[in-house]
Amino acid sequence: MVLMRRVLLEAWRHERRERPLAARLGLIALATVTAAAALAGVRLYLLAQLVGGLALVPLAVATYLRMLPASPWGDDGGNGGGPGRGPDRPRGSEPNDGPQGDVDWERFEREFRAYAERRPLAHL
Repeated sequence: MVLMRRVLLEAWRHERRERPLAARLGLIALATVTAAAALAGVRLYLLAQLVGGLALVPLAVATYLRMLPASPWGDDGGNGGGPGRGPDRPRGSEPNDGPQGDVDWERFEREFRAYAERRPLAHL
């Protein structure tokens, strides 16, 4: 039980960092469901059903936001590296051959494959 609680708390912290809006909407939905349960407890069933139904709106939006992949851009505003830059070209340097030069497709495919293999898979 303690291990499960620790795992859930860690997942919540990670989710809050990755998608703060989805976490806030989840909290709003949880508060709304709690309010609906309190209303049902004092026998205001119709109002409890209305409030409980309205809790589905932020919950659905939070679920949708959770299903979207996290933003690939960092907080520094950069483009986060990417294929084509390669390990021999640091950030901010331009290729020597420019846009009018010949394209080395084998090199591009090799760098792109290495870049794609380093990226984490999206969790659905």
